[in-house]
Amino acid sequence: MICNVGKIERVVRVLFGIVMIGGTLYFVPTVIPKTLLLIAAVFLLASGWFGVCYVYKMLGISSAKAPEKIN
Repeated sequence: MICNVGKIERVVRVLFGIVMIGGTLYFVPTVIPKTLLLIAAVFLLASGWFGVCYVYKMLGISSAKAPEKIN
């Protein structure tokens, strides 16, 4: 699989996902919003961990460095 998320963005996604999970579990009292926010946080963690964002893929965006070509 091709990585389309840059290193800094991967770290930000993982950290934001962790913070989002903690904040959701602590601050959100009702079940449905809590579930939706936890699902979004898991997608952030997964895209940060694996380096692939499917929304970027659909839009043709990449924040990863392009591999250098050797002649």
